[in-house]
Amino acid sequence: MKHLKKLALASVLSVAALSGTALGEETIRFATWDSDESLEIQKEIARRFEAANPGVKVQVEPYADGYDQKLIASFGAGNPPDVMYMWNYPKYYTSLMPLDDFMARDAEAMDLDDIPPGLINTTRIDGKAYGMPAGFTTHVVFYNKDMFEAAGVEMPSEDWTWAELREKAAKFRDEESKVYGFAVEAKPDPFDYEQFFWSNGTRFIAKDGSAVDGYMNSPEAVEVLTMFADMAANEEAVVLGIGDNSSGSALFKGEKLAMYQSAMWSKGGFDEAGINYGVAKLPSFGDKPVHSSIGASAMSMAKDTKNPDLAWEFIKFFSSAEAVKLRTNDLPIRTSVAEEMEMTTDPIFKPFFDMLAVSDSESNAFLKHENWGKIQANLERAIEATMIEKGNAKKHLDDAVARSQRHLN
Repeated sequence: MKHLKKLALASVLSVAALSGTALGEETIRFATWDSDESLEIQKEIARRFEAANPGVKVQVEPYADGYDQKLIASFGAGNPPDVMYMWNYPKYYTSLMPLDDFMARDAEAMDLDDIPPGLINTTRIDGKAYGMPAGFTTHVVFYNKDMFEAAGVEMPSEDWTWAELREKAAKFRDEESKVYGFAVEAKPDPFDYEQFFWSNGTRFIAKDGSAVDGYMNSPEAVEVLTMFADMAANEEAVVLGIGDNSSGSALFKGEKLAMYQSAMWSKGGFDEAGINYGVAKLPSFGDKPVHSSIGASAMSMAKDTKNPDLAWEFIKFFSSAEAVKLRTNDLPIRTSVAEEMEMTTDPIFKPFFDMLAVSDSESNAFLKHENWGKIQANLERAIEATMIEKGNAKKHLDDAVARSQRHLN
């Protein structure tokens, strides 16, 4: 992925009682991809866990940009960290400990009802949960309030449609100033792009992972790609990823883009740039229910950890209200914390939570088939070709399906 987001818990249980061993020599290794400010937050969480459990040491291991390579190497050497940040469950789940039994044992103390089920579902493979959510983001549309006011365009409504977005976007096009109303991706991250298929009543691949024909190339799928291609052809949107290398985020910060579909990872940059922006939910396709992909980080446990009880206690603490409040660089996973911080009513943050509330019924394609990476390459080729040609979506999607059939067997 590019990238990649409550009630106070009961006090941490005595780890000594759970593990049956003295804590004096206990060390737990925690691998994270974070750096800079986010890494300092993780270290503070570790310090607080240590303070609550005298004699326990949390060894924070910041793998940063080399995260996957270092994690794979540690598993290969038979010396993985006890707990780790995780998102790619199809790749790693055979090396991870299912957490369902732990969750069932401590369900009341953890107040699992305070965590939206859509977040835990992002960690499931074959019905088993291999992680506890740590942070999340959904997708929204950022819009430049100053540009809307200057153009005399009405701000996005609570429940707008793609037809309304297109109508607004067309009013911002200024060829001389190179201003556009919206941006569409020629090379999108399929993980996020599937949200548009869901919102139009289809998906990349069958729920059981058995077929792409009739899904990836369905009339609804063709409609999605055709709409974005038409937006490019009509200059309602600039196409990102072809020719000019400017990012959508840079264009929005430079006030060359009135609306930009993105997620929490863009917010900090817009704040720093001083953009007077608003946030709207994703538009719907007519009266069809809208969905967002959910970018969620989670805490997972190595299957071969030598102290699963201690590892679980740290994972529990990481999802406690105390730890969640410390994680200011993504959205809180606990509804009670979000409400306490007034995020669910704040006009900037509310749309993210509104999207989460309607987006817990779908799981991403990469969770459904072991060969999804190969199938995805064909889909990516179809999307890019459609955007380059500004049309022929059905032809390119049919071709992607034909190329993918051999990977389904």
